[in-house]
Amino acid sequence: MRRRARLAPIALALLTGAATSGAEVPALDRTPAPAARPGSALAENDLDRLLAKLDAEEKALRAELDAIGPALDVTRRRMIARGRAYYRHVRAGFLPVGGGFDALVDHAARVERTRLALERDLAREAELTRRSAEIADRLTHLGAERAPLEVHREAMNRARVALAQEEERRAAFARAFETSARPDYLAIYGADTGPAELDRRAGFRSLLGRLPFPIAGRAEVRKVSRRGAGGPGVELTAMDGAPVRSVAAGRVAFADTYADYGLTVIVDHGERHYSVYANLGAVDVRAGDQLPGGARVGTVASGPHGAKVYFELRRGADVIDPGPWFGM
Repeated sequence: MRRRARLAPIALALLTGAATSGAEVPALDRTPAPAARPGSALAENDLDRLLAKLDAEEKALRAELDAIGPALDVTRRRMIARGRAYYRHVRAGFLPVGGGFDALVDHAARVERTRLALERDLAREAELTRRSAEIADRLTHLGAERAPLEVHREAMNRARVALAQEEERRAAFARAFETSARPDYLAIYGADTGPAELDRRAGFRSLLGRLPFPIAGRAEVRKVSRRGAGGPGVELTAMDGAPVRSVAAGRVAFADTYADYGLTVIVDHGERHYSVYANLGAVDVRAGDQLPGGARVGTVASGPHGAKVYFELRRGADVIDPGPWFGM
């Protein structure tokens, strides 16, 4: 009798259709990664750590999202099976009453268990669907957070590369005046294409007073001092694109852009004598090239004040007045 009294309310609920329930779904942890401030000055290590944290969170979210799909599919198939079973049990109605009250109570208990299991499946489906939407929304926000950080990191990388290149140019420019070797060959050049023959004993010094200009033909020449040079050079105004030629045989020690000099070529003539050709429009040689006197090293660049090339002579790293060498 106690069993009947305990299960009677279940049978009554089945017969009246008044049984309902609302399962509570535990809240999922949605704590987002700390928001980045792309506009703030981030140290490179901090930036890398923040990006690594965002990457780890994205990886975990995508793994969870990949697992939700199969779980949702299983839950929905189970819901269909249990829904059909529940429908069959409900349609049975009073049929089990033929087996007595105990059979009716057992039938009511099965129906209730099926209904509760079906409600759990419904809650689970809702939970998985909600979590899937949360993950998709978080992934969208992660992409928005990462984009400016990646732009910032790319800018830092470009700045680092540019700084390294500039430092290398400065070092190469300085190294160009540190070593010098006497040219390993001599040649005779016509007056219109190159300098006079070098004296084998005097070397480059034999050209003092008869050094040819680096630009053939007419050119306006004036002495100028370039910032950081520490001595006078000459500025030659010529036609845009006119060829610039080496004043004597030598080895190219530097061919690159350098600070205030612009596109620059340095030729080592031996015995610590160097010629510098700056503000070029183009360079036709590479570091290490062996040049005869009169060889083309580049072209004159055009500018707001006309086409000009800057020329220096150096003994070691010291600028020397080129006037006496040109016979000026």
